[in-house]
Amino acid sequence: MLRYGITIFLSAFLLFEVQLILAKRILPWFGGAPAVWTTCMLFFQLLLLAGYAYAHGLAAHLSATAQRRLHLALLSASLVLLAILWTAWGNPILPDADWKPADSAQPVWRILVLLGASIGLPFFILSATNPLLQAWFSRSHPDTPPWRLYALSNLGSLLGLLGYPFLIEWLLPLSAQAWTWVFGYALFAAGIVASSRAPAIAPAPAQTTAMAAAAVPARASYLLWFALAAMASVLLLATTNQMTQEIAVIPFLWVLPLSLYLLSFILCFESERWYRRGPYAVALLLALAGIGVVLHLGVDLPIYIQIGAYTALLFVACMTLHGELARLKPTANRLTAYYLTITAGGAAGGLFVALFAPLAFAGYWELHLGLWGSAALLLAVWWRDRNSFLHHGHVWPAVAVPLAVLALSVYLAHKSLLDAGSELLPTGGWLALAAAVAGSALVAGVRRRAPVPAWAHAVLFGLALTGYGVALAWLARAPLAESIAQTRNFYGVLHVKEDNPDNEEWHRYRLMHGRITHGHQYRRWDLRTEPTSYYAQDSGIGLALLRHPRRPLPLHVGVIGLGAGSLAVYGNSGDVFRFYEINPDVVHLAAGDRALFSYLRDSEAATDVVLGDARLQLERERARDDTLRFDVLVVDAFSSDAIPVHLLTAEAIEVYLARLRTPDGVLALHITNRYLDLEPVVAALAERHGLTLRIVESASGQYVFESTWVLLAHGDALERVAGLAEASRPAATASVAPWRDDYSNLFRIIKW
Repeated sequence: MLRYGITIFLSAFLLFEVQLILAKRILPWFGGAPAVWTTCMLFFQLLLLAGYAYAHGLAAHLSATAQRRLHLALLSASLVLLAILWTAWGNPILPDADWKPADSAQPVWRILVLLGASIGLPFFILSATNPLLQAWFSRSHPDTPPWRLYALSNLGSLLGLLGYPFLIEWLLPLSAQAWTWVFGYALFAAGIVASSRAPAIAPAPAQTTAMAAAAVPARASYLLWFALAAMASVLLLATTNQMTQEIAVIPFLWVLPLSLYLLSFILCFESERWYRRGPYAVALLLALAGIGVVLHLGVDLPIYIQIGAYTALLFVACMTLHGELARLKPTANRLTAYYLTITAGGAAGGLFVALFAPLAFAGYWELHLGLWGSAALLLAVWWRDRNSFLHHGHVWPAVAVPLAVLALSVYLAHKSLLDAGSELLPTGGWLALAAAVAGSALVAGVRRRAPVPAWAHAVLFGLALTGYGVALAWLARAPLAESIAQTRNFYGVLHVKEDNPDNEEWHRYRLMHGRITHGHQYRRWDLRTEPTSYYAQDSGIGLALLRHPRRPLPLHVGVIGLGAGSLAVYGNSGDVFRFYEINPDVVHLAAGDRALFSYLRDSEAATDVVLGDARLQLERERARDDTLRFDVLVVDAFSSDAIPVHLLTAEAIEVYLARLRTPDGVLALHITNRYLDLEPVVAALAERHGLTLRIVESASGQYVFESTWVLLAHGDALERVAGLAEASRPAATASVAPWRDDYSNLFRIIKW
């Protein structure tokens, strides 16, 4: 068993390690968007499904000898392919710069093709290892159950995930990580060869007869395997999306939910003692009700509460879903079909979140659907099993489920009436009725000392599910209240809110990315060109543009992050303002004759918008020696809670400095952020590049928000910005290492 166990463990470790290596490699190429990881996960889930289908086909249709020959041939081909890529790219698995996208079109398909070219065949081989080697093990050890090997596979996956952000990412640059992985793959190949040499023991005639006579799983079993796996996958990816869009797109927030997902697999398949229906049903009930409060409060909650709530929900839900999945596992001779169905369910969940949801939903509603779908599915599973607690006549489910949903409904009704005057009577009505029926059943049960009848459970849970669905629907739609436009694509969710339409003075349009304002514009004619939000005249960027040493001469200004286009109000006749924006939907809302915001149309400066990742576009301009150099280069991409880390590394600063006009060029970084203290990072980068630095903190006012800007320049350029010395302060001593493309540490700067 040792050779099988080591090979399966190593394959699982490498399987998840390479996901993180490649996702980190391509993340900057696609703007650091949270959907990069979701798309990577979709690719790996689809290839995992292909690997499991391949293993199932081999086990079902080929002899043991033919299986080994075919698998060893594919393994050899994968090693040859790695050697070819090494000669072409200089690294066996990391694609070179020629694969960087030229624009922001079709990012999902580009990522899928890129991953297929770089790691497709080796990943396919790794993904087939677990079911295939378990099938080989069952042939050579027919009296030993193979289920522990599945848990060992998940343990390897878990260690591969946890080892990356806490060890490998810190110790090795990306190129060295890739070479280390290739060395591990060579060891894995040796393990496959060793495992293929183990003799296959043909089952005795009696065993063969018994295996053939073993009950074939019913269609309902296949559907439940598929549905339980799909719901767990939806919750995993939707929870990861939710956390990364509101916190940061970093490997740790990829690893944490995926590790909990895998841990639930390990525990549930290692032993039945880890999963008990009753306790986990109660925990899931509390988690489903509590997450509604977290979804409503969102970014107003401290970061540790958000992370704790989402990860607790995910773990409890996955333990329950995977626990039920493990209880439904078939006999060993059906294991490849079982694994194939589970993997198909996981891939279906990935397709739903990565492809269907962005096209069908105006917000991140897949999490809400996953919550409701998981609750409905588990109730169906428990109802189907006549030995479950639902059929024992217990009073507590009849009371606890409606009351938990009622508590959530009362909270939401109270908050909505206070905050927005919304009407939640349908939810309150349903849940009050459910609670009344539950109370009646409880009283009847106590008086008659009789169990709660099954029909009462069915009615109560039906009402509770309906009420919970209404509450989740309100939570999903609430952020879009008063929106006059909303879009969702690969780069996020945008909506434009209309505030105070009946008040001429305060009537405005506000651009929201998730729950964060990315600029607003007042509709009154004399206020349309007023600096607003983070761009007040006494802010860092206001001082840099109004009092630049080259004024009153025309300025060339580059702006990374278009938003509503607010900075165009500072443009004078003769100025050139070039905006860099990766999200085409932002461009549609802020630029052009039919845009909802008119800052660019109203500006006296010449304005243009470059579509694509700003850093890639600046690198290309630098490579072709674009003659346009900037007097001020603005990096305004960090006010969202999820920051694009690749725009704040030493390599990124080098690109920015190369595009500044000397000797007076000023680099302006907007570092206002709810969760992250970016000042130490900027201070470390300034020290590394020998730049002077001033920090300007401006207060909120009638039309503007509180903001923090950092201005950097070579030599004495900042000293010649009139009034800057009095309006700014120096940065504290750098307390963190400067970020690089292959190193960043957000833990040190989180505002817990």
